[in-house]
Amino acid sequence: MTPFKLLTLENQLTDRWLNYYEAVYQNHEHQLIHYHFVSRQADLTVNTLKQPLKAAAVGIFCLNQDASQVLLVKQFRLPLNDYIYGSPAGLIDPGETVAQTIQREIQEETGYQHVTVQQIFKPSYSTPGITDGAITQAICVITDATPGKAHLEAAEALDAVWVDRQTAQSILDHEKVSGRTQLLLWQWVNHGLMLH
Repeated sequence: MTPFKLLTLENQLTDRWLNYYEAVYQNHEHQLIHYHFVSRQADLTVNTLKQPLKAAAVGIFCLNQDASQVLLVKQFRLPLNDYIYGSPAGLIDPGETVAQTIQREIQEETGYQHVTVQQIFKPSYSTPGITDGAITQAICVITDATPGKAHLEAAEALDAVWVDRQTAQSILDHEKVSGRTQLLLWQWVNHGLMLH
């Protein structure tokens, strides 16, 4: 038995990317709890909020062929009004597989076209306190010698950069880094990554 009962769920605001919901729960003492969260889905209901875990996006941790460098993106993030280091990432388009999203996002954000997928992890929640959105992490190897042209959207400003372990450690110590990248980058710097 769950400690809360979901009574109502109302979409308060819908825009292109996010929907703002108000959920009303009742706790075990019959107190009403009003909770707000965002979702990529515009049609959630009381009956569909608890769904099987499915990723809306993919985060891609890319290595070069000998695993001596990692491809990061230094991207301006509008909610932060600042640059942050992270991994290439993007939304999974309708009808697209995770592998197809990886290929498309790498090409769009970095210009690289030859990506070998090493590992795709099951979806996980990155910020369950504010959203029901899940992300699939992947580890890939880039086999291109040089990138082609990146194709960024109007709301994107990023630079793709290859970093070695020393530079990666400096970024971890002194720069803003996304959470999904931080742990994989730390693992790679300190212990390497096991590739198939």
